[in-house]
Amino acid sequence: MRNTKRSVELPLVEPVYSTYHYQGAATAILASNPSLCNREMNEILQLFCTRKFLNGFTTPEISIAESSFDASPYFDKKKYSMQFLAGHVHFVIRKLLDAGYYVYFSGIDDYYVEGKSHYGKRHFKHDGCICGYDLESKTYSIYAYDQNWIYQKFKTPMKAFENGRKAEFKAGVYGTVWGIKPKAEKLVFSPSTALESIEKYLDSDIGKYPEDGEGLVFGIVVHEYIAKYVDLLFDGTVPYERMDSRVFRMIWEHKKAMLERIKRIEDALSLDHAISDAYREVVKDADHCRMLYAAHHMKQRNTVLPVIRKKLLALKEREAALLKALLQKTKGENTK
Repeated sequence: MRNTKRSVELPLVEPVYSTYHYQGAATAILASNPSLCNREMNEILQLFCTRKFLNGFTTPEISIAESSFDASPYFDKKKYSMQFLAGHVHFVIRKLLDAGYYVYFSGIDDYYVEGKSHYGKRHFKHDGCICGYDLESKTYSIYAYDQNWIYQKFKTPMKAFENGRKAEFKAGVYGTVWGIKPKAEKLVFSPSTALESIEKYLDSDIGKYPEDGEGLVFGIVVHEYIAKYVDLLFDGTVPYERMDSRVFRMIWEHKKAMLERIKRIEDALSLDHAISDAYREVVKDADHCRMLYAAHHMKQRNTVLPVIRKKLLALKEREAALLKALLQKTKGENTK
């Protein structure tokens, strides 16, 4: 039967994490099964970063373990290399959307994609999520960082997307198209799992992850490493023009999700909200750090860096005290 669809628009919800496109796609597409967000609340909270910036690398690569859509076992996934789709890329994208799959793409040059974060300014191989199309206007609905660096849905011409694909293709770079659809499995919030994850997050210090060690650094000690990164920005070891602008957004989003997690634990165990109420100050301080860091990124305000460093380490200590108090408070409770 001939496909008569002329447009499709799949719904989006507010994501748990959205510092990176791969994180936003992990929960923004859960309108059909919001219960899958309980995966993030139960266990997706382990901050991590690299130590490579201590020896010449210019980013700490801060993120949250297992926060990518690709890491979730609760999606039906179809993966296609654009190298072998040739002129059929757009047909495959539309067929996936027709079938209810959100389309996650990689390897498209932002420079050509109207509305995208680097449009017309910088050649940058980038990714994003397509949640709709319209054959009348010949546009895609893309969920990604736009030209104002706001993570939201916007329209872009199919031709612009194709130009971004062709530019990378000519350079020998072949992007990927993923079809991702939430499975029907229902997840429940587990206070015991969430508390175990918090305990693991707190089991982290410089002794466990020394500066001269190798590999990734996990847990609450990441804040101390980010403070070291701020030091390197301040003394110029990491050049201003190479600074990673995403660092403090990730920390802020981590605190927002942690607050929601704490509230759910309190509600599930019929506790008062004393700890979550106090934790709001941690979120507020993380947001303040984010805004100060953004000011530095926009106008190179070096004087704010020591302020950010001090506030970051203070919020880390406050967070540790509150999370330890939560663990102590829940001991002996029925946390299943």
